[in-house]
Amino acid sequence: MTATSQHTAAAQRKRILDFLRVRPLDTLTARKVLDVMHPAARVMELRKRGWKIQTVKIDRASDCGEIHRVACYVLEAGTTAIAPADESAGANRQGTDQAKNSMGDSV
Repeated sequence: MTATSQHTAAAQRKRILDFLRVRPLDTLTARKVLDVMHPAARVMELRKRGWKIQTVKIDRASDCGEIHRVACYVLEAGTTAIAPADESAGANRQGTDQAKNSMGDSV
């Protein structure tokens, strides 16, 4: 995997989804562990693809020790995505997922 392919929206969505299948994911962990700087955008894209992800606000200490109110994302148990049927359901790729930037998967 090349350095740039790790930073595509598709690659970031895959990392988030793989993590959520095991446990909840908060914003600070997404940035530090998964190298996803804007997890809210990737979660929104996953939701548009049919994944049922809940958001809960939690208090979390940053690396500096300061407490922040952040989003914690939870994948609903037993959820699977449904392939969108048409553009209005999200089948159209967003600008961050254009073929030149995508790994080709639809996660």
